[in-house]
Amino acid sequence: MKNVKLFEQFTNEAKSINEEAGSYKPGNISIPDTYDIKWTTTDLDLGEGIFAKKYDFEFEMTMEDSAVFGEKIKQTVVMSMSDDSTGVFALGDDVEKFSGIPEEEVKKDVAAGKESENDAIIYGLVNIMNGGKDQYFWTNGTRLSGAAKNVSSMSAVIEQIAHEAGVTLTRLILVKTIAQKLKIDITNEDWVTHDYGSGEYMWPAVGDTGDDKNPIVMIDQETFATAGSAMISMLTDGFFEMASNYLQDLPKLK
Repeated sequence: MKNVKLFEQFTNEAKSINEEAGSYKPGNISIPDTYDIKWTTTDLDLGEGIFAKKYDFEFEMTMEDSAVFGEKIKQTVVMSMSDDSTGVFALGDDVEKFSGIPEEEVKKDVAAGKESENDAIIYGLVNIMNGGKDQYFWTNGTRLSGAAKNVSSMSAVIEQIAHEAGVTLTRLILVKTIAQKLKIDITNEDWVTHDYGSGEYMWPAVGDTGDDKNPIVMIDQETFATAGSAMISMLTDGFFEMASNYLQDLPKLK
C-alpha cells in the first residue's frame, strides 16, 4: 500500500506541475515539439464481469524529425478488463476473425474450469476489430490478480500497460498512421494487408530509418518510444480504475 500512495503522490504532483504550466488537462496532453493527444472517454456496458471504456482520440507527433511528423490521426480504442477470457469476445463481432482465437473453444475451456489466477487461456490482447477500423486492449482481470501475487500489484499493472499499450498498441497505431500518410484506407483491412516493402502482412518495423536496404524499417525508435508514452498517458488512469476491481491493494479511483 505504501508503494501505491507514493505512486499517487507522484502522479498528483506531476499533474499539478503541468496544470500550473497550462499543458495538462484531463483528455488533453500537449508537449511542445513532441506530441499532442486529445481524447474523450465513454464507459461501455458489455455485460456482467466486463469493464470497458471507449477512447476516441486524436494524436499527432510534433517532433520535426519523426517519421510521422505532422500526420494527425483520429482513432478509437476500447480498453477492457473481464473476469475470464470469454470477455474479450464481447468487444466486437470480428474479434475471433482477426485474433485467430476460436470463441467457442475458449467458452468451453472456461466453463470446464481450465482458467485460474495463475493460468489463463488469454492474459492480455491487443488487436483490431470492426473490419480493421478500430482496435482494443483487453486484460484478463483474474490472471492479473495472480500475476500481482508473484511480484506486486504495482509491478503487475505497470508490466501489463507497458507490454500491451506501450508496445503492441503503439506499433499498431503508428502503422495505421504510416498507412494514412501513404493514402491507404485505414477504415477497412487495406492497411493490414498492404505491402509496405516486404510482402503482405509484414508491417513497418521499428529501427534506424532511411536505409534503402531495409525499406520495411519506417518507424524510428524515438517516435516509437514517444508514441508509447502518449498511449500510456491516455490509458493509465482507466486501467488502474479497472484493475482495482481485481487487486485489493490498489485504490478504487472511481
